[in-house]
Amino acid sequence: MRVVRVINNTRNEVLAERAELATSYWSRFWGLMGRRELPTGCGLVLQPGGGIHMWFMRIPLDVLHVDKYDRVTHVLRGIQPWRFGPLLVGAKRAIELPVGAADQTQVGDEIIIED
Repeated sequence: MRVVRVINNTRNEVLAERAELATSYWSRFWGLMGRRELPTGCGLVLQPGGGIHMWFMRIPLDVLHVDKYDRVTHVLRGIQPWRFGPLLVGAKRAIELPVGAADQTQVGDEIIIED
């Protein structure tokens, strides 16, 4: 899987130095299921990503939903395993991060994904 950096351009903050980019149906569905940890500096970018599920997850996550203008439209902080996140129509990406990685991120912030 391709690895990218996730940057909150509004706050000049690197959210993930090494995030996997999931673009196929299978890689988006499988996501982070079964992993025992998501180390600091890592993450998963689901593209396209209108919603997430936490079924079969072992770890809580912070999740950002980003629109076609690369702006954060929704922030989930510490969503627990065995939950569903909201299905957001029009979301371009969902970005899964370790809990606490998105503490400073707010709705409206600009997110950049770079190689």
